[in-house]
Amino acid sequence: MKVGTRVGLVAAVAILLACGNARATFNELAVAAKAGTLGLGGDLTTNVIPQVNLRAGVQWLGFDFDAQFDDIDYDVDVDSLYPLVLVDWYPFNGSFRVSGGVLFNASDVQLQAKLGTSVEIDDVTYTAAEVGTLRGDVEFRSVAPYIGIGWGNALGRTGRWGLATDLGVAFTGSPDIDLSATGPIATDPTFQARLAEEEKDIEDDLEFFKIYPVLSISLFYRF
Repeated sequence: MKVGTRVGLVAAVAILLACGNARATFNELAVAAKAGTLGLGGDLTTNVIPQVNLRAGVQWLGFDFDAQFDDIDYDVDVDSLYPLVLVDWYPFNGSFRVSGGVLFNASDVQLQAKLGTSVEIDDVTYTAAEVGTLRGDVEFRSVAPYIGIGWGNALGRTGRWGLATDLGVAFTGSPDIDLSATGPIATDPTFQARLAEEEKDIEDDLEFFKIYPVLSISLFYRF
């Protein structure tokens, strides 16, 4: 199991345990179902001091798509778990909030190359038989700072049901790529050096993912 996945699972379990004890510790509590760029999931919100809430949640995101990196076509498989812990501050004592916290990034992103009859790696052409299967793992920072703004207070006094939105960014850092092949030249030092250059090229293509936009909408219920 990847380090990021282990960190995310531990964080998710810790959040669930904390949520189980929150009702006994704080006098206000709200739950929410949410959807957005981090996937589907839910939040639990409780009070800390006036105008400040503590919010914890978990979201899951999974999908497949085709992409091209450095002229090689890949099948990309994304399966991610995102525990999130935030402090929400309502500076005007209304629905507008400023949020800050941490995102636990348990992303599992796999690449599978579609080689055809040949493939060019670091400007050198190899046959598909030489390379075999070409796969890649994409690793992100396990813990990412988060800042954002939003509207809606699950602990407000406008009713038990309501909607809330979030708009922010998580600083996930530049991804690391690890490519591996299964063919007869997989262990050749020259091929390994060229594969390392290919990893750098893909990392450059994915550089924009170091800042991940977080957009979501939630339906909450206050107890």
